[in-house]
Amino acid sequence: MTPNAITRFVLLAAIWGGSFLLMRIIAPVVGGFWTADLRLAIGAMTLLLLMWARKLPLNLQHWRHYAVTGFLNCALPFTLFGLAGRVLPAGYSAVLNSTVPLWVSVFGIWLLKDAMTVQGSFALLLGIIGVSLVAQPSGDIQLSHAFIGGIAACTVASISYALSAIYTKTRAIGVLPQAMATMSQLFGASMLLPIALIFSPEIGVITPQVVVSTILLGAVCSGIAFWLFYRLIAEIGPLMTSGVTFLVPLFGIFWGWVILDERLGWNVFAGCALIIGGAFLLYRSNAQTQKAKA
Repeated sequence: MTPNAITRFVLLAAIWGGSFLLMRIIAPVVGGFWTADLRLAIGAMTLLLLMWARKLPLNLQHWRHYAVTGFLNCALPFTLFGLAGRVLPAGYSAVLNSTVPLWVSVFGIWLLKDAMTVQGSFALLLGIIGVSLVAQPSGDIQLSHAFIGGIAACTVASISYALSAIYTKTRAIGVLPQAMATMSQLFGASMLLPIALIFSPEIGVITPQVVVSTILLGAVCSGIAFWLFYRLIAEIGPLMTSGVTFLVPLFGIFWGWVILDERLGWNVFAGCALIIGGAFLLYRSNAQTQKAKA
């Protein structure tokens, strides 16, 4: 990778890791539904401006794909992580989000009949142990229904991301990625708006910190970050770009510690190491498979 590509790679991981910090600031004030909906609306507007500036088509004939990914990759997981942000430290959410490659492997074996390799089996075992460690309260966190609900929300959100990846790989073939990112966020925001209006709890005090965090979450973490992601794919390829997954939880833990003074127990760090290790094994296995096919 060139120095510029490395800079963009680390910047992308830092931005996506920071999204969990921002949700932790916003969600306790406005609730999970509004956190997700505002994030998607601002993100979609940012991407629409970038699409217009680059004169890229939206390809509205693919609206069914946009609707499916808008739900699986945007509305559902963003809401669940927003709800988790009301009760869980940012580091917990970031670590559990890193299980997405493991879930993709599970559903690939189940739905696509992908072969189960020894390396893949070991990777999944590491991931299961890692999640079981993270799912234990530590530090200032006590075992409660809220804690269990937050862990469950993050897990289901990660599964939703994985299902979206499987759908995109098998059904949404040939769709312009930038158009997919833009329109799926627009569809997701539209889906969530009536739900947020009806079911959101009473909104708390809107401080300047909440306003700035909301703008950053939408414009940067959901808008510019996706544009950066596709820029990296064009530069270094999709496989190497997917390696950003390994850095995101580390930045999530780091930002939570620096900004919110979050203190996590040894189990979260141990679980994080095991989950990242499992994801790396899958990454290496995929790299070897692609090299063999080439």
